[in-house]
Amino acid sequence: MNDPSPARAHAGPQGLPTYLVLDVSKSMKPHESLLNRTLEDIVNTLYSSPRVSEFVHLSILTFSTRPHVVLAMTEISGLTGLPVVECRGSTYFGPLFETLRDRIELDLSGLTTRGVRPLRPVVFLLTDGAPADNPAQRWVDAFEALTDPRWRPHPHVITYGFGEAVEAVLRRMATVAAFIAEPGAATDTEAITSALNTMLNSLVATAAGDALQIPERVAGFREVPLDHVEF
Repeated sequence: MNDPSPARAHAGPQGLPTYLVLDVSKSMKPHESLLNRTLEDIVNTLYSSPRVSEFVHLSILTFSTRPHVVLAMTEISGLTGLPVVECRGSTYFGPLFETLRDRIELDLSGLTTRGVRPLRPVVFLLTDGAPADNPAQRWVDAFEALTDPRWRPHPHVITYGFGEAVEAVLRRMATVAAFIAEPGAATDTEAITSALNTMLNSLVATAAGDALQIPERVAGFREVPLDHVEF
């Protein structure tokens, strides 16, 4: 990963700005308790590893009709608790990508001020639905602005889809990897757990190697090829 900070010459620890983004539209309501338990497990696991907790700067966003910052970017070692995630509304991606771009600008500035050298951010996005954006071009434009290479901090994006998620959309929203649950291979509960555990393993491996580790396999999912996209 490249360092997008202009303060490259300044000595200081590297840090990975990490965004865990969860679809909490009403279709996710049956999995609300699971989401909250799994998020708590992820934070506890990361907290128990000092190397990871110092390296990973985590922010959690949820989205449905509107995006919401559940956890502003912080060092995991500084967490005292997590807000409860609630599921309701429809699946709108445009406002999410607009909010992510704003948050990345804010968070990288804050990390640099604190003496951290931020690496290129990474976004892990988990969804069970298709975009409700109307017109659909809004989310496409917002995603292109978020991942525009001319914008120096443009993040890596890894997508996970299950339920009613659309393969072409997952492909279009990913920059490095996309995964979709295999029909019949796993329940939605198993898909959520597998995706979030894979994200956790990626962060642990990334902290150990100081370079983004992309998942190669996700139990119950198949990888969606990103080349030769027609959308």
